[in-house]
Amino acid sequence: MKDLRVYGNIKRQCQMFILALASFGAWRLQAASSVPLPSFTTSEEIDGSLEEVTFLSKESVDSDKKIERKGQLAFYPDAEANVVICHGFMCNKHDVAFLRRLFPRGKYNILTFDFRGHGDNRDGQACTFGRDEVFDVEAAVAYLKNDPKIKHLPCIAYGFSMGAASAIESQARNHALFDAMILDCPFDSSENVIKRGLDDLKISAFGYEFGLPGRSLLQKYAFHPHVQTFVKNILRCITALNPRDIEINMCRVYPGESVKKITVPCFFIHCKNDEKIGVESVKNIYNNAACQYKKLWITNGRSHFDSYFYAPERYTSEVRQFLSAVLDGSAIKEEKKELIEDREDKK
Repeated sequence: MKDLRVYGNIKRQCQMFILALASFGAWRLQAASSVPLPSFTTSEEIDGSLEEVTFLSKESVDSDKKIERKGQLAFYPDAEANVVICHGFMCNKHDVAFLRRLFPRGKYNILTFDFRGHGDNRDGQACTFGRDEVFDVEAAVAYLKNDPKIKHLPCIAYGFSMGAASAIESQARNHALFDAMILDCPFDSSENVIKRGLDDLKISAFGYEFGLPGRSLLQKYAFHPHVQTFVKNILRCITALNPRDIEINMCRVYPGESVKKITVPCFFIHCKNDEKIGVESVKNIYNNAACQYKKLWITNGRSHFDSYFYAPERYTSEVRQFLSAVLDGSAIKEEKKELIEDREDKK
């Protein structure tokens, strides 16, 4: 009965909010939309073979059934390492194909794939923001390590946003997955993502600005089964959070805690102007990481996952410097803890 009363209270307050929107007829959301990503998919562009791949992933923490995931493997016969690219929420393997440009051509085999609920074969699947995505990451790595041509090569993770968080959760579960990790704008907990999103939600009408009614209750009970559907609908309707109509199951994940189990070299990247994930969240992850070789670069990027788009040449250079340290062994042998924060650009 208590749960039903809580749900009824939240529902009434949110209904008041929706009625307010209808009455005013105008509103503004203070949040950035997803960045359009360039295409980069053909084998001619990569000077190697581009293979369509399929692998099986565990359905969920509560099921041993398998689901099929699709991917693309850019293969080079003389590659020195394998890279697994883990995309963010609302992206797919084609959206992030441009990220192959970060890696020197011919030196890395690069696997891009669709997380559950994204891309191909997503019917009946839900995005869990990292809880069940760990099985997709594990299955992607297993695909590479079962290939006799490339299984002996070191494996490096590149992930951003939800993909970075999922990579952290995966490596914390299985320390043998990756030999190094590049993690752009990971969140430290799913609860903080929801809290920040609702706190920053501002509605403007006729010169007045107000927050979401019932926000504190929504934050407190966001993962409750009676409330979750309502919360998801609010976020979809008001923030245009889900234009691709991706099914979501909001789950508790804590990469900021899980990273304490990670010992491989890590390069963290974050935009100081990220409106979705605060700088303090990534600093928390960096400080908690147990690795002896770690670096955090805080850029002047303008929004979520904008560091590459803001300064693509420097971003590529920084990533390649880290990769070189991994391949020449210095990132394994040396102890290094480095935090770089870019100065504000002169206007």
